[in-house]
Amino acid sequence: MGTKEQDAQERILRATIVCIERDGLDATGIREIAREAQVNSAAISYYFRSKDKLIAQALEQTLEEAFGNVLMDFDRLRAEGLGIREAFEILLEDVVGNTARYPRIAHAHLHDALVHQRYDGAAVQRLNAFLGELALRLAPVTPHLAEDKLRLALTQIWSSLFLLSMMPRLFDQFILIDFDTLETRRAWVKQSFRLLFSA
Repeated sequence: MGTKEQDAQERILRATIVCIERDGLDATGIREIAREAQVNSAAISYYFRSKDKLIAQALEQTLEEAFGNVLMDFDRLRAEGLGIREAFEILLEDVVGNTARYPRIAHAHLHDALVHQRYDGAAVQRLNAFLGELALRLAPVTPHLAEDKLRLALTQIWSSLFLLSMMPRLFDQFILIDFDTLETRRAWVKQSFRLLFSA
């Protein structure tokens, strides 16, 4: 495949992600994607065959960014000499900082689980695999937690992050949570660490 075709495919994928985040999964159509990507609708059919296949590929790309890159970043920090706890702290601050930026993408990832109560989709599988890998990486510094307790703590942390990523203003009437500020991210991480690490 030539560079021109790769560029068009990348533009279409990026446009799909933009449209999902801007308009939501249900309101994202071929015309909106084509307009955003500055291609004709036929190009989308040519490269991706269908809207469903395009959406699936776009969401797979964002899943890799959401989960695969996080583990790679953790491993890179460890290779640079940081301890497990320090690497996890940096990783979690970064994840928390990105939490409220893409609420409709997070919702799209969990659409089948939220709307149809189906838990066999790619996002659910990737989430559980990610948490399993993360638990293995954290186990050496959480010897006070049995494996099931470590998994429960990680589930609590990621449950709260998913809830806030899909509905970032949910608790505004109770407490303003502004993850754009480093102080708030650090406070959140410190509180979350209590679930994992002894004092």
